[in-house]
Amino acid sequence: MVLAWAAVCPVVQAQTTLRYGGDAAFPPFESLNAQGQAEGFQIDLMQAVGRELGVEVSTSLQAWPATVEAFKAGRVDVIAMVETTERRAYAHFLKGHAAPAFAVYLPVGLPAPRALQDLQGLRIAVLDHEPMRESLSKWLSGIDATYVRATDAQSALRAVKLGFADMALLPRAYADPVMASGEVPGLVAGLSNLSLQTYSLAVVRGNDELRQRLQEVMDRLEANGSLPALRERWLNDKPANAERQAMERDMAQQRRWTWLVAVGGTLLLLLAAYLLRQRGRSVATERARRSEAERSLRRSEELLDRTFQRNPEPMLVVDHDSGVVQDANPAVATLLGLPEGEVVGQPLRALAHHIGMDNLKSMARAIDLGGLLDALPVTVTRRDGQQRACLISADKMRVGALTIVLCIVRDVTERMAQDAVFRQGYQALQAMSEQASLDAPDTLPPLDPGEDRVREFTRAVAHDLRAPLLAIQGFMGLMRERMEQGHTDEALEYSEQVDKATRRMNSMIDALCKLAQIDEEVLRRQDIDMRTLAGDTWALVRGGETDRAIEIRFDSLPHAQGSSDLVAQVWQNLLHNAWKYTARVPVARIRVDSFQEDGRTWYRVTDNGAGFDMAHARHLFQPFRRMHSTSQFEGSGIGLSMVQRIVRHHGGEVRVRSQPGVGTVAEFTLDPVV
Repeated sequence: MVLAWAAVCPVVQAQTTLRYGGDAAFPPFESLNAQGQAEGFQIDLMQAVGRELGVEVSTSLQAWPATVEAFKAGRVDVIAMVETTERRAYAHFLKGHAAPAFAVYLPVGLPAPRALQDLQGLRIAVLDHEPMRESLSKWLSGIDATYVRATDAQSALRAVKLGFADMALLPRAYADPVMASGEVPGLVAGLSNLSLQTYSLAVVRGNDELRQRLQEVMDRLEANGSLPALRERWLNDKPANAERQAMERDMAQQRRWTWLVAVGGTLLLLLAAYLLRQRGRSVATERARRSEAERSLRRSEELLDRTFQRNPEPMLVVDHDSGVVQDANPAVATLLGLPEGEVVGQPLRALAHHIGMDNLKSMARAIDLGGLLDALPVTVTRRDGQQRACLISADKMRVGALTIVLCIVRDVTERMAQDAVFRQGYQALQAMSEQASLDAPDTLPPLDPGEDRVREFTRAVAHDLRAPLLAIQGFMGLMRERMEQGHTDEALEYSEQVDKATRRMNSMIDALCKLAQIDEEVLRRQDIDMRTLAGDTWALVRGGETDRAIEIRFDSLPHAQGSSDLVAQVWQNLLHNAWKYTARVPVARIRVDSFQEDGRTWYRVTDNGAGFDMAHARHLFQPFRRMHSTSQFEGSGIGLSMVQRIVRHHGGEVRVRSQPGVGTVAEFTLDPVV
């Protein structure tokens, strides 16, 4: 065995020891025990590798940065880590052989998420290092969450404990020891054993012979059951023990707090009995409640102001009667190249040099006649003379005693430069707008596909954002009325509705930005193992949810050419839809397969879920348009829009057919039309 190894790999021939470097604090993979001895999954694995190779394995566990430095300097032959773009520059990776388990950590008493999609809209504490950033980019890009970056697991868990984050998404190898130590009490693990990353052995780049020999050994260990046995021993037991210890400690802590609360509650009851006898208590209580309602009103107004100010689309609020610009967000000044002081407080006709007097008149006529303007093509001239192609939408609404016009401007200059079909549609819409007369709107010719794309592009901004904005305005008006009448309880309830509408509007803005970014991303095609990608995506979609009976079948899928990160989002949205819409059938059945049609490879996801009426399918790919109400199935309404954008970006097509009570079939191809 030794002679064969020396003949194949001259690098090892000169040495009788294979040097392995690892992390001194990464249990259960590798760590130093109380006696300073190395132990863990990787330690036993490398000993098994050494026996197969007929060489001795020396192990050196240090702080992880020191181990990486030793590896780069050639003092270590083999290390194990998560493969990333940055690490591929200096390391040559073997096939992945283990998956570090992740879990979501949250305060005791909060409902635990059942799948990654349940993290929508939450503040999630994560580790701020390259492997986690790549995992978030690939697997959680379709989830609208705010990520709180932390340097280590203890800091991330403390962020949850102190209320800076709602939950933490962390590797159990780092988080469970902190939980077991009792340093951050009051937290529990949920959605356990998520597989977001793959652990692999790696050698220095250029040492292909060593990599090939190690891969042969790893394949043998996998085939003879040695590697699965090590996974069962090390990677299934340790996290459960740590979680159980943490839960037991939290229960003891909870019992102590219960006793303290009981004593404190008794004292508070005595104090309350004394205060009840004091004259004027009811007046003081009402004053406190009114003060809280006023603070809530101010907070809601601040939220509305921030939502308006942070919108990437230029937005103006114009008084309908006087034509004076009441407010404008910073994006307006950026578009026009003007200071904000030259926009707010000025009559709208003062912007005629930038927008054109004829366009202003057309806008005014449309608002006066129908109260609505949808996608008017306008060439905007900046102060420096640069011209920008834009689409303007406007809506007249009543706010208290005032009638205002909300205008939203969409700059499509870059989109026209990149998309010839969109450019043709814009030009046709511009010509039609110039020639159409207001007294004969029905004589206009039907829209071509390019014009449809222009309409769809602006409708999401102009129409769908209008609903939460009107809700915010309406509830704030009701809050003021209830405050004036002294109904503080109702005012507080309305403030919660304002908060919800504001968060919804922010979520929609972020989703629209993601849609726009897909078209702008340069497409770099590479070979994609679609079977592996679909299987990994399903594991993430289902997460720790195991109580549902789901029969899923993966047929063999041909490889594809495209962007693996974007295609992963396609699989994530289609498989999550199948998972979600089969939730109410006794036994969910999902099939993933492929077929050939006209020389193109089509990938297909079939389910036996709720289905929908194809009579409404024309709205299927429009942002925020849903086939089911939110009370039936939760969702943002952006998933299929993102799928269509990604597939079209590859030159392919996507199509969906469905029947209520029978199920849905979603098909897509990445192959351009030949």
